[in-house]
Amino acid sequence: MTERELIKLEALIRTKMEDIKKQRVSLKDSGIGGLMNTLKKVDEALYEKMMPDYKKMVRDYSIFK
Repeated sequence: MTERELIKLEALIRTKMEDIKKQRVSLKDSGIGGLMNTLKKVDEALYEKMMPDYKKMVRDYSIFK
């Protein structure tokens, strides 16, 4: 994966996180889990950097509490 594709992937994940926070799409329907898994395979350092934000978003904005 090129640097440009990696930047697009990060932007897509962050956009989906915002959509989930604003309840435009559900966590399950967003497909963000698959994108996070792809990110982990490609750039584990960036994955580790984004994981705390992802976990916080899942905890705070999940409809199943």
